[in-house]
Amino acid sequence: MASSRMRSAQHKAFIPSLARENQYLLAKFPVTDELIAKFSDPSEKYSDQPYLSFYKKLSKLFFDINEELHIESGQFVGNDKFTRVRFSPEKMTVQTKQQILFLYNSRFHQSEHAYFNVSRRAKKITLVFLSNGTDIRHDSAKFHKKVLKAVSMFAEKAGIEKEKFRVCDHQHLTFDLFAKEKGDEGLQVHKLRPLSKRYATDGVDLPEDDSALTYAVADIRFNRRIKQLVDKKELDKENYGALYSFISDAFISSAKQNNLNNGAVIANGLTPIVRMTDDEFVSVNGELINLGFNPEHEPCGFSCQWDANKLVEKVQFVFVATRADQTSHGYGKFLNQVEDTLDSLAKKLEMVRDKEQLILRINQHVGFDY
Repeated sequence: MASSRMRSAQHKAFIPSLARENQYLLAKFPVTDELIAKFSDPSEKYSDQPYLSFYKKLSKLFFDINEELHIESGQFVGNDKFTRVRFSPEKMTVQTKQQILFLYNSRFHQSEHAYFNVSRRAKKITLVFLSNGTDIRHDSAKFHKKVLKAVSMFAEKAGIEKEKFRVCDHQHLTFDLFAKEKGDEGLQVHKLRPLSKRYATDGVDLPEDDSALTYAVADIRFNRRIKQLVDKKELDKENYGALYSFISDAFISSAKQNNLNNGAVIANGLTPIVRMTDDEFVSVNGELINLGFNPEHEPCGFSCQWDANKLVEKVQFVFVATRADQTSHGYGKFLNQVEDTLDSLAKKLEMVRDKEQLILRINQHVGFDY
């Protein structure tokens, strides 16, 4: 009996009670000549704002539908920027040349806004649905279902075929691995079941051809103490290869000790974008570094991406779960392996747990054509 309980516990992940939850859905569709003709004002065609009416009418349609369905937070993105969402105690929207980042607290922040350039035709439009509430994960299937209804209504009223929409559901659990040392004694338990299984229990069926991916990203910010782990002579020459190599070796050896063999080390200042693809790849696109993984494949090892001539603010560690990491219970065992790996890494880096942070974000993602 004790052995049975032990095996069961292996598939449960115990994370800090103050772990933050996020859920957001993206619905993307292409901008066509027909769509522009339907919603544009002909008198604006040769003005310096040829797409003003187009974006305003479409965004109003989006916000009106959200109001009807009581979806409190929606963002209309018509500038072709890569959309990201993160938890933050302070509500902010940050834009770079390639990205738009929405920072918010799902309990307290509700907002609606449209982002577009009235003089530029976007290639596609992204409708962003941000969840609100106090129990995001528990209510995630209901929110998913409500968003699909909103997308369906938008498609019908805008005259767009539903098949033109690509829908992506993202969910995060984010916490400091050293939360206990900072006073958070509480725990919450997760089995990390796949989204399809979690949703099925609430009567929501995902398409069989969905592209599901579970992965984790951990961040360690550099400080003087960490930099001093390697020979100061190398740092004086502004060459950080030895530092990055030391950290990468410590990470990879810790991961392999915990039977993890799929991921990446990023220390070049770029934003890692993890995608499900048929073949594994790494490609840089401006501010972004795309990491393609196929969870059906055998582990492909770790990719190390750093710039020895650049001292970055943080190093990021990516773990990607394969299908072999999914047990009958879920991905709880995988999360335990990730935590054990990071705990070992923290010891090798001599991290001060009550003063430093090791932030871990668990991502569960599913995408499908409507």
